Amino acid sequence: MRPISHLADRDDAIAYAAFHTFVSPAMRAAARVPLRRARHAGRACLAPTGDGWCAECEETVDDLLMESSAKLRRALGGEMPKTRAGQPVREMVLVCEHLTSADARNEDAATWAMKLRRAEGGDEPWLRAAWAQLVHYPLLHLEERTRRADAVRRGASARPDRDLRQAAWAAPLRGDPAALELLIVLVFRVRRRVPDPFHVPDDLRERHRLTRTEASRRLGTALVALRAANPGFFAANIGEPVTGHAAKPPVDPQDSITTVVEQARARATLTRLLTARADEPMRRAARRRSYRHLIAAICALGTGRRAAPVAMAVRELGVTPTQAARMVRRLAILVAAAGLEWTDQAVEAEPVGAGAL
Repeated sequence: MRPISHLADRDDAIAYAAFHTFVSPAMRAAARVPLRRARHAGRACLAPTGDGWCAECEETVDDLLMESSAKLRRALGGEMPKTRAGQPVREMVLVCEHLTSADARNEDAATWAMKLRRAEGGDEPWLRAAWAQLVHYPLLHLEERTRRADAVRRGASARPDRDLRQAAWAAPLRGDPAALELLIVLVFRVRRRVPDPFHVPDDLRERHRLTRTEASRRLGTALVALRAANPGFFAANIGEPVTGHAAKPPVDPQDSITTVVEQARARATLTRLLTARADEPMRRAARRRSYRHLIAAICALGTGRRAAPVAMAVRELGVTPTQAARMVRRLAILVAAAGLEWTDQAVEAEPVGAGAL
């Protein structure tokens, strides 16, 4: 048995071992859903082998446990957190009083750990206080904090909305307030990994009195302007390569599109994606048809019709939902750069032609 009183032991190693036993199960249970939403689009987080979570989520929980433990150690050492009125936080006082009481020496940390997971509505005042101070408050806004930290780690902006509204390089983007807001919403939708980030929400569109077609057109124009104004910001916050599965796609848009995309280059890339040869292998022709269907679905969304390109990519190309979302995102960028009307007409054209791969 590891007594709960060990959390107040002078030896940091003994204290942290007891703290981990007591708090870790509740911390992991409470952090599971926010981390899934932030990093895995709501799906389960699994380790490559064995039990546990992915390395990033394990690291996040370990850091949270260390920070929570340090907070408790400071309180036990006399640095009690204070309220805005300058009074000691009553919940932390209750926790420290119990951990240093005579009863704590005979209480098993593992037994209390199981109760801590359900302590939010429990009967023990000190246990409810422990849950609030050691689990609940350290996890406040965890989902958003994780998204922001991950974005910064991969080179994206911590505050993309502030950059787009205030940075000198973004001045050309601020000429159209509606397009700027569409762009800001898109950045956050990409960060939140929504299935169709390029779909303009109806409330936003109606607030600016835009039709679906006009909203898509303005967003496409804003994307092209953003690439030209700051290719690095675009690549880090929006742009991702098309990821394939099994057979290699006939043309990878990432190979044909540069950070400063011109309309002609985007159209050339889409033309190569859509134009087939009569004698090309069956497998390649089937994949090209799938690209045609995907691009048609993206155009349908852009003109206000119902379509589900991500689900279509999963079904027709055999990729994962995450890969499908990235693929659709990149194709949508191409469509926006090439022009929605032009792309829609290209999709409707005869699929077999003389174009070479």
